[in-house]
Amino acid sequence: MEPDHGASIEEILLRWPKVKVISTEKAFMLMRQFGFRIDDHELIEVKEGDTQCFGKHTVTFVAAPMVHWPEAMVTFDLTNGVLFSADAFGSFGALDGKLFNDEVDFDRDWLDDARRYFTNIVGKYGPHVQLLLKKAGGILDKIKVVCPLHGPVWRSNLAYLIDKYDHWSRYAPEEQGVLIAYASMYGNTEDAAQALAARLCDKGLTKVALYDVSNTHVSTLISEAFKYSHIVLASVTYNLGIYPVMHNFLIDMKALNLQNRTFALIENGSWACKSGDLMQKFIDEEMKNMTVLNERLSMASSLHADKAVELETLANALLESVGHTAE
Repeated sequence: MEPDHGASIEEILLRWPKVKVISTEKAFMLMRQFGFRIDDHELIEVKEGDTQCFGKHTVTFVAAPMVHWPEAMVTFDLTNGVLFSADAFGSFGALDGKLFNDEVDFDRDWLDDARRYFTNIVGKYGPHVQLLLKKAGGILDKIKVVCPLHGPVWRSNLAYLIDKYDHWSRYAPEEQGVLIAYASMYGNTEDAAQALAARLCDKGLTKVALYDVSNTHVSTLISEAFKYSHIVLASVTYNLGIYPVMHNFLIDMKALNLQNRTFALIENGSWACKSGDLMQKFIDEEMKNMTVLNERLSMASSLHADKAVELETLANALLESVGHTAE
């Protein structure tokens, strides 16, 4: 009953006062908290496993707590095999007249937004999504259509969609590749990040994404962190700490429960270079199931020629960890 779904309930009841409102106990509680005037109308409370018959159509209800609100419940139409999945299997982005997944190029036009939606909205609750997927697995052969509240309706290739949700909710990377996220003050840390990306590509690893955390919305950074197996954090030192935008990125990764990744670090500082040790400490102590490569690129103000060996060593360590043989 999150307001982007249920805020029209009062308008519906105003226009059709004899409408019966079917919902869960917790959803009714939240409606009242949000000030929706529902108590003068007929309310029907349901729980998991209950069914309701509407003439031709019979539906059953499946609890989906924390996907992504605590009262969430999905509805399965037993007659037509339609799963009304609430926020599950949704996506950011507006429809442009094409309603169904087989009317669009999903990989090209929707996958990034679907991943960004999941990771930022539901990412923290991966175990709850896994429980919902297990429930869906029991009726998978009966599901013909999936109707999420956001994004296209799925009427084909459901296995593809479920596989993506399985990866994301297990915090398993989609791609063996490298996300390089840099926070630069004068452009020197950016130079190092660009140099590392170039070395990786020169050696044949082209699944490399490079982002400036100061100019990229954190929702995109989170989505890319869920996508790739390896993450390089390149940060200048700021007031003996991590550059604030990089620190915020780390906090968001922790908050959204990202895990099972391998990190590498690039640090920079002109007189007291601390960012590398602080990023390592955060990853080791605040995040789950993370590995940090021993190889690190440390700079004093800018990337000098004498750092070529360190850069090469870091690139090779990443290639080996990713499982890519240098060309």
